[in-house]
Formats: sequence, C-alpha cells, structure tokens
Amino acid sequence: MLYVCIKTNIIMESQSNSVSPMAMSYGLYMGLALILNSVVFYVMGSPFSPACSYISYAIIIGGIAMAMRTYRENNPDAGVTYGRALGLGTLQSLFASLIMAFFTFILFKLVDKTLIDKFLAFLEEQIIRSGTSDSQTDMIMTMYKKVMTPLSYSLGQILGVTFMGFIFSLILAIFFKKQSTNPFYGVE
Repeated sequence: MLYVCIKTNIIMESQSNSVSPMAMSYGLYMGLALILNSVVFYVMGSPFSPACSYISYAIIIGGIAMAMRTYRENNPDAGVTYGRALGLGTLQSLFASLIMAFFTFILFKLVDKTLIDKFLAFLEEQIIRSGTSDSQTDMIMTMYKKVMTPLSYSLGQILGVTFMGFIFSLILAIFFKKQSTNPFYGVE
C-alpha cells in the first residue's frame, strides 16, 4: 500500500512538471502570431517577402523565450534542465507549425488558389537572381511545378517551423536552464 502511494506521488510530481501543457498553450499563441504576420503580409500584397520571414523568426524566438522563462519561473524547486527547455521549445514549435500549416492549407486551397503560382513565380525570380543558368532554372522549376501543392507546402511548413524552433531552442535553452533550488527535489 505504501509503495502504491509513493509511486502515485512520483507520477503526480512528474506530471505537474510536464512541459506539454505549456508547450500547447504557448504554441497556440505563437501559431496565432505567425498567422497574423502572414495575414498582414498577404493583405499588403507580398506574402513571400523576406521581411515576413524575418518577423516570423522573431516571433518564434520571442515565443520560445517567453515559454522557457515562464516555465522556469513556475518550477523553481525543480529547476529547468537543458533537455527540458529544449523539449519545451521544440514541442511548442511543433504545435505552432501545425496551426500555421492548417491556416496555410486553407489559404492556398480555398481562399486564394493562385498563391501556388505566385510562389512559383517568386521562387523562379529568386533562382534567376542567384545566377543559375537557364537550363538549370527550367529543370528546377519543372520539378517544383510537379510537386508543389497546398498540401506539400503546408507539410513543408510543419517541418520548417519545427526545425527552426529546434535550432532556436538549442541556443535559448543555454540561457534558460536553471539548477534546482531544492537540493532534495525528486529524492524519495
């Protein structure tokens, strides 16, 4: 009986210290901020602007930093390990990317079906500016035209935002890790 009580207490302590609820809530905020950024640039007529990407990176960095800081403040006894902070930021980015991908799919598939063509034109312009030969440009664009759909673009966003969140979390976790203030925390 005592073993069951101790085991239940250990499980409850580890669940109260879980990063999942915070990653979900801050991922929602970050996803909504990314959507707002995309809507603003879409309305301005430049949805693929480099400025949109830079602001998105700032939103991801700021969102991850806020979540890590809040998690560290809410768990002073447990502290925050590097791995836990990294997991929080990565999981938060995954949730934000899922929300952003859903929005992007709806935007590309239902709201403005010409966005794929606009993206391909933007991509071709970027490839030409980089000095790629005409034959290579044609080959690259032919490949992109075959695979580029609203679904593939949205799935690419899930991978891209999650990967960027992971990279930013690798760096930010260094600054937000904190040793436990209770030296006996977790000791039974």
